[in-house]
Amino acid sequence: MQNNVYENVSIINVINKLNLKKTYIKGDTMYVVCPFCQKGEERKGNMKINTTRNVYRCDVCELSGSSIELYAKKKYVTTKEAFSMLLKENPVLDNIPYNYNNPVKDETYRDIVYRRFLELQVLNKEHHTKLKNMNFTDEYINKYLFKSIEIDNSKKKKICLKLQEEGFKLDGISGFYQDTDFKWTYKAHSGIFIPVILDNKIQGLRIMLDEEYNKDTENIWFSSNNEYNGTKAYNWPMVLKNENDSWFDMYNSKKKTNIIIGTEMILAHKLFNNTGKIVIGVPNNIDKEIISNIVNRLNASHVTLYVDKYTILHTSTLMYVNIIDTLEEQNVKVDFRIAINDNNIGEEIERETRKIA
Repeated sequence: MQNNVYENVSIINVINKLNLKKTYIKGDTMYVVCPFCQKGEERKGNMKINTTRNVYRCDVCELSGSSIELYAKKKYVTTKEAFSMLLKENPVLDNIPYNYNNPVKDETYRDIVYRRFLELQVLNKEHHTKLKNMNFTDEYINKYLFKSIEIDNSKKKKICLKLQEEGFKLDGISGFYQDTDFKWTYKAHSGIFIPVILDNKIQGLRIMLDEEYNKDTENIWFSSNNEYNGTKAYNWPMVLKNENDSWFDMYNSKKKTNIIIGTEMILAHKLFNNTGKIVIGVPNNIDKEIISNIVNRLNASHVTLYVDKYTILHTSTLMYVNIIDTLEEQNVKVDFRIAINDNNIGEEIERETRKIA
């Protein structure tokens, strides 16, 4: 059978033919130990590979070129000879994947997978104490499935294998992807999973990080876009309500409601835990359309909007004004509040309500 020319000249094939040591792989970016300026024993490679464009460049010696040029330099032949040599042998592509992003599965299937996935995670002592210090009870923690994120690579793959053995398909589930050995795994950061719930279904998982992410935020999505067979997370909103409140009644009632909005999921949980009122959680990028749709759907006449510090840092004042003006044009009264690092946040609403009464 004639070989696929692209596979023969693929830089992945060249790297494998030359036995270059791979030290880092993510998406279409790979680092290998440079065969020109490194000895081959180093743990960190200097040569950056782009597997989509089939090119390389060393960050240290600055040699660069195409896959054929890399092969020619190492074999001390011309590029024409290198091309001919590569075509004569079967390509060795082993298990290095290309970029691929799956379409996200429907909300019902995501909910089933995420609930079983969270059952296979545990909540460690440190994270349990952290949540307790936020005034969450054990009952609340268990009900909303707050769990520590397992970050050990072998354990992650065992968890994914367990899910597969139980019949779950992981493609199309944000956060999961196939590693370079084609085994399923998931993106992991040190922190706590916060399930994002809407209509009693887990839409996705938000991560409350143990440490700031590039000094930009403490909360990120459990997402695996730009990974092989990975899936991107979307900015799903969350609605927290009392068990006695019917979703059907909430969405179809003509009675005006008062709602609270928090610009991060853990902030929304704090507000709900402290007030017992309907709370909407939105990711900390302030999406006017998401907020407007939820307010209209719940027939709200009064909104208390709590904004966390990261949203303040990364959202322009004009955006806040635009959101408030849009809601007020719909005859919705808006109270704008900056959320300080206070675990009792929201309790002032209860005090204000009692004063009015």
